[in-house]
Amino acid sequence: MTSVNEIYHYLDETYPYCLQESYDNSGIMVDCGKDIEKVVVSLDITNAVVDYAASIGADLILSHHPVIFHPIKRIDSDSPVFHLIASGISAISAHTNFDIADGGVNDALASKLSLQNIMPVFKVSECHVKGSLRENYIGRAGELAEELSPYDFARYVGERLLGRHAVEYVNGGRPVKKVAVGGGACGEFIFECTRYGIDAFVTGEAKHHEMIYAAEHGITLIAAGHYATETVALDNLAATLRDGFPDLSVEVTRMDAPLKYTDWMID
Repeated sequence: MTSVNEIYHYLDETYPYCLQESYDNSGIMVDCGKDIEKVVVSLDITNAVVDYAASIGADLILSHHPVIFHPIKRIDSDSPVFHLIASGISAISAHTNFDIADGGVNDALASKLSLQNIMPVFKVSECHVKGSLRENYIGRAGELAEELSPYDFARYVGERLLGRHAVEYVNGGRPVKKVAVGGGACGEFIFECTRYGIDAFVTGEAKHHEMIYAAEHGITLIAAGHYATETVALDNLAATLRDGFPDLSVEVTRMDAPLKYTDWMID
C-alpha cells in the first residue's frame, strides 16, 4: 500500500519542493492517514473536484494550485478543505516547484507550442538541490519551426491551447520566431523579454501596464488564459505518478475549467 508521505517524497525527487517560491505553499495540504489506491489529478481543488473524486472512490487529489495558500483561521462547511476531510480524501499540491522543474508546466507549454531549441529564462531564485546550488528559472524560450506574423501566431496559440481563436494579444509589429512562455500569471516577465531577444511571450494573464510595455517594445504578448496555459501539464504530472507507483489508479480531470471561450480575436 502507498501512503501520502511516500507520494510526496517521490514527487520531491522529480519536482523538488525546495524550488518553490517563498510565497508558495506547495506540499501536503491534507493527510487523512489512509493508504492511497486511487488519485485524481487536477489544476485546482474545488468542491466539484472533491465531489467527483469521492464519487469514484479516490483517496488523494494531486493538484497544481494549493487548496490552502494563505493561513486558514476557520473552515466552513462549504469549503473544499472541509469537503476533503469529510470525504476522507487527502491532498497534495505541486505549484511553483512544478512551474520551475524540468518537465513541469513551462516545459509542457513549450512542447504544446512545438518550440525548438528550448532553454530556461526568467531567473527567480537559487536553492540547493542534492548538495548543489541551482539557479531556478520559471520560464522557457524556444523557436518556432517557421516565422509567423503576430496575428497568425496568436491564432496558432489559440488553436493549440484552446482549439479555437480565443486569445487576447498585443501585436508587436514584427515577425515572430523566438518565443518565451510562462504559464499562469507570469505577465511580469514581459519586462525581461527584451534582454533575451524574444519576439513573442505567451502567458496566461497580463496586466494593462504589461501590455503597454509589450506594445512599446515591439513584443507580441499573448494572454491565453491562466487555466489554458497550465492545464497542458497535468498529463505530465499524472505520468510521473504512474511511473513511480504503477499499482495506483491515476486519473486526470479538467472539470474545474472556470471559463467558456468563444471565437474572438483582438488585433
